[in-house]
Amino acid sequence: MHGKNLRWLRKIHTFLGVFFSPLLLLFIITGCWQTFVSDDDRSKGYFNALMSKFSSIHTDDYFPHHGANQHGSEGFKILVASMALALAVSILLGLVLAFQSMKKAWWVVLTLLLGILIPATLLYFG
Repeated sequence: MHGKNLRWLRKIHTFLGVFFSPLLLLFIITGCWQTFVSDDDRSKGYFNALMSKFSSIHTDDYFPHHGANQHGSEGFKILVASMALALAVSILLGLVLAFQSMKKAWWVVLTLLLGILIPATLLYFG
């Protein structure tokens, strides 16, 4: 791949990441909170109550306010689907850029394999 194409891929990669980063961070933070906080502790304290509300976006696609408890709009569902697609595209672009920028491609392959094997091992044997 040549310089002009790489610059174009980097711009797409950057703008996808910047646009979707707030929503991705929300999903990451609420997902971690759901992983580490037990069901018994989710209603204890202001922070957990706030995280529980934000987790409703993650689990039920709505933000509970003023008695609202309906699922998200079609527009929000489209946004989330677009985010998932953009994340997949951005990850693939990142891999292409990694292979293009590293002199020794085997480092990228090794890192990618470790990124697959370590979580799989921890999930299987954990």
